[in-house]
Amino acid sequence: MRVLMVVAALVLTSMGATRADTVDYLDLPLSNGNGEQRGGVHPDLPYDRAVLEAALNRHRAKGVAPTRFQALLWQYWIVRAAEDAGVTLADWDPQRGAEANRAVIFAVYDFYAKLYLQHPDTLRWMGFANIGAPAFAAGMLDFGTVPELRWFSSMLMSMQKHIFMDLGAMHAAYLHGGIKAVEEMRDAGIIDPDTTAAWAEPARAVMAFSSREQNLVIADQFDRMRSRLLPPGEVVTYAITVAGPMPVPGGKTPAQYRPLFGGPLPAFNYADRVARWDFLSHDTVPAYERLSKDTVQRIVRRPFADRVAEYRAAARLLDLIIPFGGDEPENGVRAGR
Repeated sequence: MRVLMVVAALVLTSMGATRADTVDYLDLPLSNGNGEQRGGVHPDLPYDRAVLEAALNRHRAKGVAPTRFQALLWQYWIVRAAEDAGVTLADWDPQRGAEANRAVIFAVYDFYAKLYLQHPDTLRWMGFANIGAPAFAAGMLDFGTVPELRWFSSMLMSMQKHIFMDLGAMHAAYLHGGIKAVEEMRDAGIIDPDTTAAWAEPARAVMAFSSREQNLVIADQFDRMRSRLLPPGEVVTYAITVAGPMPVPGGKTPAQYRPLFGGPLPAFNYADRVARWDFLSHDTVPAYERLSKDTVQRIVRRPFADRVAEYRAAARLLDLIIPFGGDEPENGVRAGR
C-alpha cells in the first residue's frame, strides 16, 4: 500500500508540473477586447508582469507566430501601462458606478498628462487626450447620478478603458520597447500597419491616433449607445452633442461647427461616426495642433479634478440654457469659473 501511495504521489506531482510547464496562454480569444468588463482581455490571463513576460519570452525563443500569443502580448502591455498609471487592471470594472470608479477615471487622465509633460515634443497625442477629457469624465459622473442613465455612464467608462487598452498600451510599448515593440503588436494583429507607420514620427501622429481612437476603437460602442431603445439612445446622444462643450481652446462646439438652421442646436449627432470624425478632423484636432507647447502645458498642469468640475452639468447650467453663451478662453478655463 505504501508503495502504491508513493507512486500515486509521484504521478500526481508529475502531472501538476506538466500542467504548470505547459501553461502557454496561446490562441486565447479577446473576450474582453473592448474593455467593458472587469480586468484584462481574457479572464485566464494573469496580471503579474513577470509571469506574462516569461511566457512571452518562451514563445519568442521557440519562434511561435505572434498572432498565436496576441492576447498574451496585449495583456502584457496593458499591464505595463496600468502600472505606469497607478491603476490595478484586475479591479478595473466599468460596470461599477462612476463614483466607485472615480479614482481610476482621474488616474488615467493624469497619466496622459504625465506622459505629455515628460515627452512634450514626442507624445503629443497624450496632451490632446488629456485636454479633451474633462467633458468626457464629467459625462461619466453626471450620468452616473441618474439611475435611468447609468448604462450610458458605464458605456462612457468602457470607452475610456478601451482607449487606454489600445492607445495607452501602444504608448507603453513604445516607451518601454521602442518601435520594435510596436511592430510586434502589429505582427500579432493588435494594431494595423498604418498605425504602426505613424509611430515612426509620433509627434506628427495626433490626427492618425485620433482617427484610430474614433473610427476603430470606440466607434462600435458609440453606435450601441445611439441605438439603445430605453431610454432612447438617439435622444441621449443628441443631448450629449447639444451639451458638449469644447475644452480645446480655439475649437468650436458641435453647434457652432454645424448649426441646425443657423440656430443654437447642432445639425448632427456626435454618436454618428462620420459626422463625429468630420467635426474632429476639421475643427478639434486642428485647433489642438495650433496651440503652442506652453499653452498645452499650462492646461494639462491644472489639476484634472478642477477641470472636470467646470464641465459638470450643475456648473454649466447657464451654458446648457444658452448654448452660444460665450467662447472658450485661450487658457482652457471656462469664463466665470
